[in-house]
Amino acid sequence: MIDFTLNGRACRLPSPAPGTSVLEVLRTSLGQDGTKEGCASGDCGACTIALQGPGHNVSTANACLMPAHQLAGCDLITVEGLANAGQAPTLSAVQQALVSTHASQCGFCTPGIAMSLAVLHARHQRQIDQGEVIDARQRDTMIDHALGGNLCRCTGYRPIREAAHRLLQGEFGPASLQDAGVTTAEAHDTAPDDEQDTAPDDEQDTGRFYRPVTLQALLALRAERPDAALIAGGTDLMLEHTQRLRDFPALIDTTQVAALGKIEEGEHAGQAGWWIGAAVSYHQLMPLLREHYPDGAELLTRLGSEQIRHRGTLGGNIGNASPIGDMPPLLIALDAYIQLMSQDNERILKLEDYFLDYKRTQLMPDEIILSVFLPRPLPNQRLAVHKLSKRRDDDISTLLGVFAWRRDASGRAQHWRVAFGGMAGVPARAPHLEALLTLQALESLTPARLTAQTRQQIEQAVQADFSPLSDVRGSREYRLLAASHLIPRVAQRILNERQTTTSLTPLESLDAYLAQS
Repeated sequence: MIDFTLNGRACRLPSPAPGTSVLEVLRTSLGQDGTKEGCASGDCGACTIALQGPGHNVSTANACLMPAHQLAGCDLITVEGLANAGQAPTLSAVQQALVSTHASQCGFCTPGIAMSLAVLHARHQRQIDQGEVIDARQRDTMIDHALGGNLCRCTGYRPIREAAHRLLQGEFGPASLQDAGVTTAEAHDTAPDDEQDTAPDDEQDTGRFYRPVTLQALLALRAERPDAALIAGGTDLMLEHTQRLRDFPALIDTTQVAALGKIEEGEHAGQAGWWIGAAVSYHQLMPLLREHYPDGAELLTRLGSEQIRHRGTLGGNIGNASPIGDMPPLLIALDAYIQLMSQDNERILKLEDYFLDYKRTQLMPDEIILSVFLPRPLPNQRLAVHKLSKRRDDDISTLLGVFAWRRDASGRAQHWRVAFGGMAGVPARAPHLEALLTLQALESLTPARLTAQTRQQIEQAVQADFSPLSDVRGSREYRLLAASHLIPRVAQRILNERQTTTSLTPLESLDAYLAQS
């Protein structure tokens, strides 16, 4: 059985098949059909729900990609739970804002938009209550991020954004989700049972969903059930169920193991840095990157949507071994390491050595990704990240280039590490390009001084490093040309740093979406 609260009421759900999504049980077993199914891939946001786990603030999630078993111990709020309760229920602040601004036409996407705005409203009010000052520009950014995972094809975003602005300015009253629901333990007057969480929810023929709570139990399950896929946020794995209709014989949930959810300072190979657990979400990782690698934090704002960033994990992005995953190129350029563990062994590899071929890695059937080591920035280290995709927000990379370098006393860029995603079957470094950047005078690489001969040298270096394939996102020729065109942009950025003492231009000013920023 799965115990949780639904819109403030205790709920007990018979255990479904391991791959059953929250959306499926909402619309069938629970009769909550206000939550819609649009794409079933986490892109459209029609299925957005609000979720609050023990000790966490309320956040959004895509119900189509979340396993129903992960509801255990959580407070779930759907669009049916937004209205103010009472003998004569009234519209919540979010609902009234959408009505007042005529921000809905067909209404199919509206429940998801309402949930995203409700969570945004709660977060904004919490920050204000904590004494933060949020200006109009910051509100704009918050609204952009909150709605980045909600597509609307008929209403248009002007009235939706107007509703959001007026909502955050307090026109429609206080947020309704701050105190939504009660904890599951309170609802059932019981405390969670670790033993029950370690075992599968039941012994039905529908398969098993394991939720180990200790590292030892996780490693034992991994050895015992190598056929069972590991799952954390499910933002990629669940597509196997929703898009390819795959049934999972068993799933092993890693999110309850404390060792995988921590970020701890440490060192490795003589470098200081952080050990980041494999089940750390992008949302949890954001403050660390924002402080130490701000360009990496900017990349995270373009990785999926807020719904995805609340659920997706660093270990999942690496373990998926997609050649267009956003985090591996960044981590490879920063000389990161990966820690693998089984019951009998532990090993640490350079992340660039972890990937072998398309969807093939060094991970053995009985191993898990335990953590990733991210080194601290070195003195005078700089970073530039360029993601090219069909649209700015909530989209997969066509290619991703990450450039890390250090400036010497004269300001010359040295010690280059360049990594790309989308240019081969695996994310990989570009050694020929690194050598060219090290030897070539920087000024000769800038757009104003770039000669035909130098441009040809850049293109030859890129072609020596990569032989990309053509697919629906871009042709081989496009990828080679686009990658080579990033070099003059990076060179110009470095030259600008030398020539100014003012604050550096934000990374967005160098990407292909400048006109839309």
